[in-house]
Amino acid sequence: MSNEVPSNLLISVSHRLFIALTVLFSIALATAIFTPDSRYIVLVVVIASGLIGGFVGLQRRLRELTIKDLELISNSWVYTCLSPLVGGILALLLYVLFLSGLVSGDLFPHFIADEKAENISGFASIFLQYGSSYKEYAKLIFWCFIAGFSERFVTDVISRFEGVAVKSLN
Repeated sequence: MSNEVPSNLLISVSHRLFIALTVLFSIALATAIFTPDSRYIVLVVVIASGLIGGFVGLQRRLRELTIKDLELISNSWVYTCLSPLVGGILALLLYVLFLSGLVSGDLFPHFIADEKAENISGFASIFLQYGSSYKEYAKLIFWCFIAGFSERFVTDVISRFEGVAVKSLN
């Protein structure tokens, strides 16, 4: 019995992934276009970068998946969209880590609070942050793509914070 994945199954999964990415990205793009407040555009770009990263990461791993996994993706839109959606969520979480300053350094983007953020209380002020230059946004897009592409990257960062938190409790 051969372990080689049938090419028609790979083609089917790739086709479904492309459709899923197109739909998810179109939703993100429509949100960016039809959102009257431009302060949410960064949030949309963050999620879209993670979606694309999740798509590329899964596309790259297709040949490593079992036939059972490929059949599941091929027959279920939920499983087809799962990796890109998780990529978008992890990108959003990474963005929050950047905003909080918990992940920082020259390799990572740095954000500055808008003057309006001081006048707004509560959670809404999180959307009034901006990068000091185009380089900060380029870093953000890159790292959000990586968050989707390599789910392990963000989960490893979370695990490190978990370890530090547990040690501080003792």
